[in-house]
Amino acid sequence: MCGRYALTLAGKLDQISFPEESVQLELELPWECYNIAPTVQAPILDHDRTLKLSRWGLIPHWAKEPLKRPLFNARSETAASKNSFRTAYKEHRCAVPASGYFEWFQPPEQDKQPHFVRPQVEDLFWFAGLACDWSAKGSEEAQSTFTILTRSSEGLPVAWLHDRSPIPLAWDDVKLWLDREIEVEDLESKHLFAAPYRVSTAVNSVRNDTPENIEPVE
Repeated sequence: MCGRYALTLAGKLDQISFPEESVQLELELPWECYNIAPTVQAPILDHDRTLKLSRWGLIPHWAKEPLKRPLFNARSETAASKNSFRTAYKEHRCAVPASGYFEWFQPPEQDKQPHFVRPQVEDLFWFAGLACDWSAKGSEEAQSTFTILTRSSEGLPVAWLHDRSPIPLAWDDVKLWLDREIEVEDLESKHLFAAPYRVSTAVNSVRNDTPENIEPVE
């Protein structure tokens, strides 16, 4: 599962470029948030090569109003067929930039402990995502929304934290994903996660948005 993550795009533009293609910016840089939670606006790279803000929690195009439970994750095993996601899977993929994500571990007879999972190599990676431009009934203005795809974490260094993990994309795979030239099954063998480390419980509150959220603690 991925219910909270962090991102800083300061000084990262050199990592967001395609050969012979330009990425259009529709957000102000530098952009950073160290406690991104469902329903907030966060950057995505849309299939049309636009880096823009979008609401985390996909709202299907057929929904009359925002869902009571935000669809912030989609299971990779069923995304292509499930009514809420299948149109986006076929027509509107996105990539979600992240510096890492948070997961909570429950030791026996102790409080949950937050951990942070970084990329193995780069300081920026991407999650496979799906997007949908949703309009309220009677409104002509569309709202961009997105969800993050998850897979089984079996065999990954994060498996002890949770049985699900987001699907990471190396930059070389981002274009293939956006252009529907690669499927989630082709990404199952990839693992770009470093070993998780414990962080401060300050991240438990979405009000706390500081760089200290991703610093290791004893």
